[in-house]
Amino acid sequence: MQATLFSESDGETRDRIVVRIALPVPIDSVFDYIVPEAMAENARPGHRALVPFSGRRLTGVIVERLEGVPRRTADGEATRKLARIDRVVDEEPVVSLAMIGLLREAAHDLLCPIGLALNHALPPGSSPRVAHRLKLTERGARVLTDSAASPAAHAVLEALRKGPLTPANLARRLSGVQAPVRELTQDGLIEKIQVETGPGVREARERTVLLRPGVDTEAACAGALARAPKQAELLRRIERSGETPTRDITQANPSATSLLRSLAKRGFVEFRERIAPRNLLGTEIERDSELDLTNEQNDALVAIEAAMREQRPDRFLLHGVTGSGKTEVYLRAVASALRAGRQALVLVPEITLTHQIVARLRARFGDELAVLHSGLRPGERLEQWQRLRRGEVSIAVGARSALFAPIENLGVIVVDEEHDSAYKNEEGFRYHARDLAERRAKLAGCPVVLGTATPSLETRYEADRGAMQRLVLARRIGGRPLPAVEIVDLTAERAKAPRGRKLILARPLRRAITEALAAGGQTILFLNRRGFSTQIYCFDCGFAERCKDCDVALVYHTSDGRLRCHYCDYDKLPPDTCGGCGSPDTALLGLGTERLEEEVRILFPDARTARLDRDSAARRGFTEGVLEALRTREIDILIGTQMVAKGHDFPGVQLVGVVAADLGLHMPDFRAAERTFQVLTQVAGRAGRAGTPGRVVLQTCVPDHYAIQPVQDHDYETFYREELEHRAAVGYPPFTRLCQVLVSGPDEAATRAAAQVLADAAKREASRTGEAGAVEILGPAPSPLARLRGRFRFQLLFKGADPALLDRVARDAATRAGALAKPLRAVVDVNPGSML
Repeated sequence: MQATLFSESDGETRDRIVVRIALPVPIDSVFDYIVPEAMAENARPGHRALVPFSGRRLTGVIVERLEGVPRRTADGEATRKLARIDRVVDEEPVVSLAMIGLLREAAHDLLCPIGLALNHALPPGSSPRVAHRLKLTERGARVLTDSAASPAAHAVLEALRKGPLTPANLARRLSGVQAPVRELTQDGLIEKIQVETGPGVREARERTVLLRPGVDTEAACAGALARAPKQAELLRRIERSGETPTRDITQANPSATSLLRSLAKRGFVEFRERIAPRNLLGTEIERDSELDLTNEQNDALVAIEAAMREQRPDRFLLHGVTGSGKTEVYLRAVASALRAGRQALVLVPEITLTHQIVARLRARFGDELAVLHSGLRPGERLEQWQRLRRGEVSIAVGARSALFAPIENLGVIVVDEEHDSAYKNEEGFRYHARDLAERRAKLAGCPVVLGTATPSLETRYEADRGAMQRLVLARRIGGRPLPAVEIVDLTAERAKAPRGRKLILARPLRRAITEALAAGGQTILFLNRRGFSTQIYCFDCGFAERCKDCDVALVYHTSDGRLRCHYCDYDKLPPDTCGGCGSPDTALLGLGTERLEEEVRILFPDARTARLDRDSAARRGFTEGVLEALRTREIDILIGTQMVAKGHDFPGVQLVGVVAADLGLHMPDFRAAERTFQVLTQVAGRAGRAGTPGRVVLQTCVPDHYAIQPVQDHDYETFYREELEHRAAVGYPPFTRLCQVLVSGPDEAATRAAAQVLADAAKREASRTGEAGAVEILGPAPSPLARLRGRFRFQLLFKGADPALLDRVARDAATRAGALAKPLRAVVDVNPGSML
């Protein structure tokens, strides 16, 4: 669909060049603009352009170019009038034609406007910014001269006399400016203008010095510099070194600044500026060599390399137990791609995992790689993106967003921990990185390797059906055994504990920690809940302190002594009495990582204890520091959430304790059992990865649950078969496809009514387009998080085995959702990753 929102008459009669531009707006359309002749050279697909749009100026990506568009139809009537583009931003394309095609297709399938999808392929902050300014009009200048304005208005006019100001800057200079600004604008004394301020981020640059062309150093030193030995010495150094950062010279000798200035005045040297990307990798690390492969690893690599040689977009599930050497297979596949003159893309689900995989890649291939993830500063991300775009490096590694790296000669894509829910983007362009990686691999003609110890049910089911090849690594490297797993029944342990004592670490786990410490081993304690406690609860009336804007309990944090909402960040001080009945008899209930840390420090005061969760990791560099301290055995006990559960290799960890193994089982999500089994298996795999056998203790109130029992024997197959039966019985993926519609609004009744209207329309569309029951419409029902950030939430769920029928129903729902009147909103999520 194309849309024209503007009109312009330029009086020309020649045929025109028209470009279609994808803008970052929630409208499922591209927009046509005329290209002025002076901009025709660079106005091509993949370039960005600054254009007028609905009273604003926006930057979009050109996706099509139409040559020779006539100004009149065959009947002689004038064709539609279009606006001109203001400027072409780029001299070279920033998005390839292949990426444009891939994202147009993916955006269509996921019911997302193409402009929002394409925005993911651009480094944040790299597009021109347009700022609003308040400017004095000619009439306003006359009024200022005549002093006819009121004191407040005169103060505003006086402030704008020296030049335009942003509304924020004006408000900082004067108080109470809103009313006079509104009046002055209405009277035509000031006006709002848009000013282009350039991109918000740029690549770092450095100043350099070098000899001017034609300078004879020896002649200069013997002549003009004969009586300036320090300048002569510096000139010789610059000749030896070539172009040199001035910082390197002045850091070693602060007085060199004046020497450089003198040499420049004499015409012997000149200064330049060049791009100097910041060093994200740190100091050089020791290089390693390829490890000997097991027979299983070799068989897997042979299959992957065959697909690479023949440029087949084959999909491989590398299903290997923890510690089986999946990473070495990745490294060998990357090496094969580089030898063939191609590039490699390596994805990990969490930013914390990039540190380890980057270290392994650097040890094998050096520093010729780029790191991309949202934890980098915008300028750093731009620099890494540009290094890839310029072809300076051949390996891109990072979290989900690295999928859009500007590399055009891919030889292999690796998706590590493919089962991880972090690969699903939950806002805007709701893509799954695994699925998009497979699309990129198909376009590039290269294999994609999905590695994990616990495949998602959908991936494993596809492998069983022959849609991808399953490569199995069934044993740990070196024949090391998988850790022994002990399941502790918390209900039975609590019955044995003294009355009134809160049991956090049961006797078997306390004993295991003591034994690990005595043996010089390290312990990881896993609890997937941060904070000190889950809630403040009143024993008299049952009242719990809850967020004022979200339907969730507030969590107490000892770090600042406040109750905090983990969704909207609302916080407050704990009350002295119950907010429901006024009783002073309230207590902290539940358990978080902070409370667990306190318990551990009491029980094991001599142990070196650390905590790693989202709260503690908010400080830049903290996560890397903690993980490095664990790796170098400076920590005895590490307490953490999912951040410590997967992918890491810590040779000194002998014990893993899971404090509440069934915590995730109670989530209202059909994937709750699968995710519980996966995270327990993953965290158990952190133990015993060196020579000493590992041990795992799982505390749970449901020791016989089918998601927990198989963990004892590291038995994925048993869990997979049982979970598959449960899914088949209720018609959930992988046997059907899903689409979720989430309707939200500030008024509960209006939101429920809007959700019901969408449900009724979906049922009509489903009955019109297919057999009865082919697409099942569930809901509307309150979302498990019934209120979030002040908005009530109701959800619908569409289920169907026929992708085409489900797509038609979902597409109709998306059209109707887009027409909802504000403040109502509806989001349509194809293949949702979470039911919350």
